[in-house]
Amino acid sequence: MQKIVNFIKNNKFFLLGFLVLAWVIFINLFPKGYVFGGGDTDQFINLKENYFQKIFYGWSGSAAFFYFLFYVLDKIGLSYSTQLSFHLGFIIFGAYISFYIFSRLIFAETSDVSRTLVSLFYSLNLYTLFLFTGNWGYSYFPSLYVFIPILTGLFIKFLKTEKFIYGGLFVLTLFLTSSGFGNPAFALSFTLFIFFLALFLVIFGYIKLSKKLALKITAVSILSLLVSLFWILPITPQTTSGIEGLSTSNVLDFDLVLRTTSSPIFNTLSLLNFTGDHFPLNFYYKILSFLKNIFILFSFIPIFFVFRGLAKFKKLKNKNLFAVFLSALIIFTMLAARSTAPFEITNYYIFHIWGFNVLRGFDKTAIYIPFLLSALVLITIGELNLKKWVYAIFFVTLLAPLPFFIGKIQQTAGQRVSSEKDYKKAGMSFLIKIPDKYYAIQKTINTNKENSQIGILPATRNDGSGIISYPEWKLYGVDITYWLYNKNFIYQNVNYFSNWNFPQEFGSSDNNFDWLIKTLGMMNSRYIIYHKDAPDDSVKVTEYKMRILEKDGLIKNLEENDYFILYKIYDDYFIPYITWQKENIEIQPNIRSIESNFSKIKNSVTLADFKEINPKKFEVAVKNIGNNIILAEKYDPLWKAYYITAAGKELEIKDHFLARGYANGWQIDENIPAKKIIIEYYPTRLMWRGIWISGITVLLLLIYLIKYYLTNIYYAKKIGQKNI
Repeated sequence: MQKIVNFIKNNKFFLLGFLVLAWVIFINLFPKGYVFGGGDTDQFINLKENYFQKIFYGWSGSAAFFYFLFYVLDKIGLSYSTQLSFHLGFIIFGAYISFYIFSRLIFAETSDVSRTLVSLFYSLNLYTLFLFTGNWGYSYFPSLYVFIPILTGLFIKFLKTEKFIYGGLFVLTLFLTSSGFGNPAFALSFTLFIFFLALFLVIFGYIKLSKKLALKITAVSILSLLVSLFWILPITPQTTSGIEGLSTSNVLDFDLVLRTTSSPIFNTLSLLNFTGDHFPLNFYYKILSFLKNIFILFSFIPIFFVFRGLAKFKKLKNKNLFAVFLSALIIFTMLAARSTAPFEITNYYIFHIWGFNVLRGFDKTAIYIPFLLSALVLITIGELNLKKWVYAIFFVTLLAPLPFFIGKIQQTAGQRVSSEKDYKKAGMSFLIKIPDKYYAIQKTINTNKENSQIGILPATRNDGSGIISYPEWKLYGVDITYWLYNKNFIYQNVNYFSNWNFPQEFGSSDNNFDWLIKTLGMMNSRYIIYHKDAPDDSVKVTEYKMRILEKDGLIKNLEENDYFILYKIYDDYFIPYITWQKENIEIQPNIRSIESNFSKIKNSVTLADFKEINPKKFEVAVKNIGNNIILAEKYDPLWKAYYITAAGKELEIKDHFLARGYANGWQIDENIPAKKIIIEYYPTRLMWRGIWISGITVLLLLIYLIKYYLTNIYYAKKIGQKNI
């Protein structure tokens, strides 16, 4: 009992910070029955049913690492709204603890009051408020934010002491951080961050670069690469086309994105969001509107302390670290400025370096600003012997993100909710309630174990973005209903054929409508979800056509309600997932080609005898029933097929072609004595290789750390010594 009392006394300020964060979680509990969706990212729900199919194998990246935690939460029965609260808690508690550890590692002599105040600031500030009142906070992206301080502390400690224990801990923490690299742009920005830190640490004399240290840095770099291969290897084949696509995409104007996400210097340094859509520039509380300018003023207090530290630079004990963090702050402020003076010319050339266009998003570089500000403030208030009233001034800074403390950040302060409305009254909100009818059809769809897909209608856009709109329940963005079913969607606003959005043409065509069902059936759609809750203009020009197709016997109405109609496509128009096909029948992206060739394809195919190894790998028995094998997945050169000979030798099938206008086809050489064919998505194969390499590396690191602990800490304590 006395040990507990002593622990509380010795850590009273740290524990007080925990109470503050606990209040934030409590006051911001999310309403039962609601999920987060409708933006570029949505809440991943129903993970207990589809985690492995749709995330682990669907993404082949580090995001699966992060969402495994939510898979467990879903398994034990936590509601979706509780999972949202857990997500918020993970970020703000994690950020608080991470910065606290950083301060203990690098600034051990700093007072607990200073350490706690600044750790709270890092956890709760206008940037984190921006994340959680916008649509990025409830995704895997902000998990990097949690680990930035502890990674920085371990990195600096490693360079300063040259003890490999800190390098090993850095690598292990980087492995945990990998979930934040689900978007590889964050990996690039973090590499830049670490590079500039190391550069400035040398320039300002905090460390001295030696041959011995260079070798240790090389070793840590190699280990960092090895623990990251589980997500690096799968994305490597897609890197070149993805980066080039950002500059050439019709959906995305790269230079326009740079201009519209440019952050003025004072907005960056005060953490005021560049758009003006967020608190306090957008002041949500009408009854307190007279305080708007006061809260804007609060946001400038941290940078005031930085200027104070700069003015007293010569008196600072850690002046070299102050210079390091200040220089890094200048670099990342410049990158966040983008097209804003005086950095517009410099940034134009930087962001047009090959690969740097992935940093187009504001958050890719702005994510480091709160940490750099916090580190500079910690040095200032920790070393200048400031009076208590100055601590009180900094304490006011913690009030700047007021919605955190008042509560209901998405119900009343969300980006889509104005100050005059709450989430229920607003025309659009990120908090949405999926109608029960969507859950009701889960059994019908999910009990069908065949490999098939779901066609989604009607089209609501023609830009290829994939954004959908269901105004009946205020959903605008990513289709969150995707997570309810164990089948993939053929989306209504995505081009699967070259320059042809066939659902869009269905809305405008007045011809015979049979071609639509033939197209969807050819694409392996067994079901169609027709959204009556789509915008009225889309429903008006398509619903009567669906009734005609139903009357003509092409589709069967399984369920109809106010929100949608669930149809099933009859066998006469359905083509299985993997088939043998006697000849390659080309399909052009138009109605006439579909009408002319569907019957030829249907009569030419035979169901392949295959088994699913995993959702991205299939084993097909070889039979003389066709010259081609077709996989009903959108054409991607990263889908590979291999002959497996009687001797077990693997030979890649080189003749990979665009089949049926959208799918993957391989021409089979009958002269090769293969007993089976393996079809596999190549990044998944690389992912497994990376998992083995990263897993073995992490295991060896853990063995080293346990051995180090037992040798240098546990046994040393017994003889009254400690060496770390």
